[in-house]
Amino acid sequence: MLGHSYYGNKSTNHDQFKYEKKYAWLPIISNSGKRVWFQDYYIKHTFYDDNGRPPIKGISWTYTYTKNEFLILQIKGALSSPYLG
Repeated sequence: MLGHSYYGNKSTNHDQFKYEKKYAWLPIISNSGKRVWFQDYYIKHTFYDDNGRPPIKGISWTYTYTKNEFLILQIKGALSSPYLG
């Protein structure tokens, strides 16, 4: 078989997501439709889904969060890894 979708131990998803903290010098629109300008915002890169499949186009799916949306994700515990890279 030339390829498989098994990614290994799924209990540790440390490399499934990557979060980046950036500063918006130019206006940025988050996934919720809010505009961010002259503030910090966060980008979440998802390298594969829960079934182990990578995205068809590009290296990752990207989601843009405002500072408050990212705070709500942290409070709810929806972040898989607290580390920002």
